Amino acid sequence: MSPYPYDRGGAENLVFPCCGRRAVVLCSGPPPSPYVLHYWLHGADLFVCTDAAGHPYDELPCTPDVVIGDFDSLAGRLLDGKLGPRYLQVVDQYTTDSEKAILFLVDQGFEEAVLLGAEGWRLDHTLFNCSLLERYSDKLRICLVGDETDTVRVGPGEHHSWDLPEGMAFSLMPLTGKVSGVTVEGAEYPLLGDTLETGGPATISNRIAMSPLLLSVGEGSLLVSFFRQLPPDDDDGILDRP
Repeated sequence: MSPYPYDRGGAENLVFPCCGRRAVVLCSGPPPSPYVLHYWLHGADLFVCTDAAGHPYDELPCTPDVVIGDFDSLAGRLLDGKLGPRYLQVVDQYTTDSEKAILFLVDQGFEEAVLLGAEGWRLDHTLFNCSLLERYSDKLRICLVGDETDTVRVGPGEHHSWDLPEGMAFSLMPLTGKVSGVTVEGAEYPLLGDTLETGGPATISNRIAMSPLLLSVGEGSLLVSFFRQLPPDDDDGILDRP
């Protein structure tokens, strides 16, 4: 059984519930499964693709509202028809296409972004995309989504409570070097004001022992990855089209 209410879509995700204007960004890494993409698009306010991500777009659950990038991958293939997406070319070699999308969303006043296809092909791109959660934390809430994980940032002074099923695995990873005052309650291996840092004790593949899972951070920032079960086949069409 999936730990998430898939019939209600990504806006009601238990790890990253919608709290403002939300965009889904499909990046150019390994594409998510159609079900996962469909799930997150359900309830989103905007759908953005970076460069060639999702091309050809008629194979996606819905047509992107915006395609953004320097278009080095789409060169010679741009078709800007009346019913197609809006293309925004940003020629800037100091930003990746993923960051171009983030900057666009910040400029448009969005409050949340769900990044899919942002990990996998290249380690440097994956690590850079993880850093975006910290770099833009004062402007945008970001969730980094894979086919099996949802990853969010927990910053200094933050307290979170997640109503997730017992046995669900999760990992904590320092995002800013040393992270102090980390308390985790409701886990198989709890923490009480601990300090986490690169080269310190591993905090990988912990498990929820009792719901809700409580997490607070004193100073520094953590990446928190939740390992969900894969969703069932959508043979019954339980999700409406976004």
